[in-house]
Amino acid sequence: VFCRRGPPLPAQKICLRCEAPCCQSHVQTHLQQPSTARGHLLVEAEDVRAWSCPQHNAYRLYHCEAEQVAVCQFCCYYSGAHQGHSVCDVEIRRNEIRKMLMKQQDRLEEREQDIEEQLYKLESDKRLVEEKVSQLKDEVRLQYEKMHQILDEDLRKTMEILDKAQAKFCNENAAQVLHLNERMQEAKKLLSSVQVMFDKTEDINFMKNTKSVKILMDRTQNCTGGSLPPPKIGHLNSKLFLNEITKKEKQLRKLLEGPLSTPVPFLQSIPMYPCTVSNSGAEKRKHSTAFP
Repeated sequence: VFCRRGPPLPAQKICLRCEAPCCQSHVQTHLQQPSTARGHLLVEAEDVRAWSCPQHNAYRLYHCEAEQVAVCQFCCYYSGAHQGHSVCDVEIRRNEIRKMLMKQQDRLEEREQDIEEQLYKLESDKRLVEEKVSQLKDEVRLQYEKMHQILDEDLRKTMEILDKAQAKFCNENAAQVLHLNERMQEAKKLLSSVQVMFDKTEDINFMKNTKSVKILMDRTQNCTGGSLPPPKIGHLNSKLFLNEITKKEKQLRKLLEGPLSTPVPFLQSIPMYPCTVSNSGAEKRKHSTAFP
């Protein structure tokens, strides 16, 4: 197949809408020529056979939503296997897919940022709770000094209560961090897959079979469909704990007959306010020029 403009050079591209072969030097010239309302659709000359319907010998210029493949007009409008299916111009559908992929990229990046914020909050909360627990231990020691030797064993038991409460909190904190890290890895993997898929859409041959896009879109929807649950943060009621120690000081021997108990847990992980997604323009990807 040779270019129809100028010397008969081998065609590098063929317009599926105009059925016009073009050499490399005349590609831009062809794109500047008037065309149908849907514009030109150039593919590599070596790929023309793959874009031809083997049944009707017509170019596959439509995209079947049901089968997620490119089809010709006879397949979908007349007597073909795709008759009655929802179809769309292949170039229009490619642009729609690119827009959907870019949207998923944004959502995955926002989800990644949300997870990072929660991880930072959990780490900060852990340090704060550890500092408060440390302060509470110091106050407890001051009161136990008043009780002298008789309080030595009770002091050990009380420290165990605090340590166990702190250990329980740390375990809960670590479990949340582990879960969020798993979600982070999942989001990173999906983001990488979406970016790879988006790069593939640069080539029109991508539209021959878009089943993988639908599968990827379903996976990303599962990842980003719901909001992240708010993290549970530590809540330390120091006054509650110290009041119990004061009672033991006043009624020393009587109180030491049984273990220290509190009406409610003085250190526990409680949900904080839900995370809000940042809408800062500087943090979002810019796709406004992708589709003129």
